[in-house]
Amino acid sequence: MYNENSTISHTSESDSSGGTRTVEEQGTNKEIIFTEENGESIPATQTVINPKVEGVIVTAEGADDANIKANIVSAVIAVTGAQAHKVQVFAN
Repeated sequence: MYNENSTISHTSESDSSGGTRTVEEQGTNKEIIFTEENGESIPATQTVINPKVEGVIVTAEGADDANIKANIVSAVIAVTGAQAHKVQVFAN
């Protein structure tokens, strides 16, 4: 994990003959975050754990039409990775 700071600076200048100059400066400072464990500095890490989908229930208008129901089931399978027999679609 990082502690990140970004800065942006805009400067506009004009001279007496009508000319203008614009300067934009960007800077980034990135530092590793450390935690202390048993007197030792260890880089902090982050873990993302995605939940396991056990089943899906969908209620939708028009789901009593077989084609619409099949399209909904296909979309849910594509997004969640659930098995077809674990997806239930009901008309609203």
